[in-house]
Amino acid sequence: MNKTTFRILASAIVAAMATFACKKSETVSTPPAGAEPPAVVQASPVPAAPVARVERITIAKAVNADHSPGEAGSTFGKKDTVYVTMWTSSAPIGTEITARWFGPDGKQLTEDKIVTDKAGDGYTSFHAANTKGWAPGAYRVDVLLNGAPVGSTTFTIS
Repeated sequence: MNKTTFRILASAIVAAMATFACKKSETVSTPPAGAEPPAVVQASPVPAAPVARVERITIAKAVNADHSPGEAGSTFGKKDTVYVTMWTSSAPIGTEITARWFGPDGKQLTEDKIVTDKAGDGYTSFHAANTKGWAPGAYRVDVLLNGAPVGSTTFTIS
């Protein structure tokens, strides 16, 4: 091996060792005393979508054109139609409102469901009638909003 080759080889080895042996150090600069810290920019919060609510669940003998309760009642005859009406607020399109009707024995008789096609506030109503006549006793209607229970009410057939 001649001197030139040896020097080139030695220089390459030294350069390679220096490359792998040196690590770039990170420095954190602190502002000088009395200087204001840099401003922190916070993202503006995105307004939360309104949460739909069901309120004022009422049993009625009739409902008005806007589905609000007409003549409220809690006792009905065997051939009467029973209405359950409720105020729904902040409901976005696609909100599911369900009424589950239970008989005196606690068994579910039927389930009615609507899905809103417009957003906003308003009354919602459901009704049930038994063409063969209701059995006497205490009945219950459970109301659900998007599958979650939000209230219940009762009525009596005498």
